[in-house]
Amino acid sequence: MPPVTEATTVLFRDLDAMAPVDRESLARQGHDPFAGFYYGAVGTPSSGALARMVAAANGLAHAVIAPAGLSAFIAALWASVKPGERVAVTDAVTYSLRWHLDRRAAAAGIGIDYFPPGIGAGIRDVLRPDTRLVCVETPGAFTFEVEDLAAVAEATHAAGARLLVDDTWSAGLHYRPADHGADLVLQSLAKLHAGVAGVSLGAISTGDRALYEDVLEETALQGMAVSADATQKAAVAMQTLAVRLAAQDRTTRRLLAAVAALNVRGLCLLHPAMPDHPGHDVWARDFTGAGTLFSLVVDGGGPADAAAIGRGLTLFRPGYGWGGAVSLVSPFTAGEGRTVSRPPAEGAGLRLYAGLEDAEDLVEDLCAAICRAGRAGA
Repeated sequence: MPPVTEATTVLFRDLDAMAPVDRESLARQGHDPFAGFYYGAVGTPSSGALARMVAAANGLAHAVIAPAGLSAFIAALWASVKPGERVAVTDAVTYSLRWHLDRRAAAAGIGIDYFPPGIGAGIRDVLRPDTRLVCVETPGAFTFEVEDLAAVAEATHAAGARLLVDDTWSAGLHYRPADHGADLVLQSLAKLHAGVAGVSLGAISTGDRALYEDVLEETALQGMAVSADATQKAAVAMQTLAVRLAAQDRTTRRLLAAVAALNVRGLCLLHPAMPDHPGHDVWARDFTGAGTLFSLVVDGGGPADAAAIGRGLTLFRPGYGWGGAVSLVSPFTAGEGRTVSRPPAEGAGLRLYAGLEDAEDLVEDLCAAICRAGRAGA
């Protein structure tokens, strides 16, 4: 593990040894720990070490580290799409990406076409001659619809566009988007990779060297410097990623089974491992594990109905974000913000993250809260 290398100024032995500040020098940094280390704001040996770990975890050759998942997306977007061109985006994309697309990218002249999640080969009907990038989150945010990525990739590449996949949910361990045709893999490292370390980072991984250099250059152009301390903490946290996800996989499956066994009328359980979930067959075919994030939706219910369950929870703590040791719950409205599709269940809901607490304690906490809310509403 390389030491934390904090640096804003890097010294050379003489003027002739100084690396020029250009694209070629930028592309050299981040491989051999100190080769091409010429300016701390665009990368240190610490960020290079984390980039290699993330790329390897995704089965790819290159990764770019950014200050947050949204930053990584922005760098990939602007490296792939220029004003006057278009991007196609799943309607189940996370709200932060939608915010940037609708409020910044659109204002800058990038055309945006949303499409229903689970579209598969039907994406060909969405793509236009000037579409340069297709963005997919699988499973989708909050409602967890699963994409047949190979079919999406085939149609995307046939149209001459690139495919970007947000794979934060599986962290590269339960799923390898690149194996199904993704050109770019986006992950918010602030979640499963390094949430236990309390740091905010994001990453874009790719097997394409030229594309890697384009994204890396975009992070430099937009001043997306990352902290050496944060990258070192994330690298340490990643050493336990596989162990943590294996434990959380078992906990999540136990929670899903326990809630399903309650058979509460009008309460929809959204997770790809459920047999009746949209895209379950694709998940069973392509994924190797159950992500530790799922939702409960009170079908047709309002915020008070979901809150009746949420207020009864003790171990699931109210909070945004996810990925750390503590189990979390946050309210949402299924389908909110969508423009071209409807969710698998409609109404107020709770998104739940199963952390590292004892599985049976979490089962007892969630099932007791559901039962109390059911009695109170009877």
